[in-house]
Amino acid sequence: MSFRRADWIYVLGAGLVVLAVSLLPSPKDNNPRIPRTPEHQAVRSEQECVRCHAPGQSRPLAARHPNRQDCSRCHAAAVEPAR
Repeated sequence: MSFRRADWIYVLGAGLVVLAVSLLPSPKDNNPRIPRTPEHQAVRSEQECVRCHAPGQSRPLAARHPNRQDCSRCHAAAVEPAR
């Protein structure tokens, strides 16, 4: 089986699409980081986030925020400051 020119163009195009998609920013790149406050450091599971971030609590999420409980999927932990 030999590849024709059209086959090579198709393979190259598919490779470029895969490359372009892999270079897109991830949600963690654009979303705010989880602060390094004592309250956030005490959280051991993502289900505990709703203690403060549920509707009617002290820091509810915005209405446009997705209804999810896998916070670290989009929000990365803040990094330690350099010393």
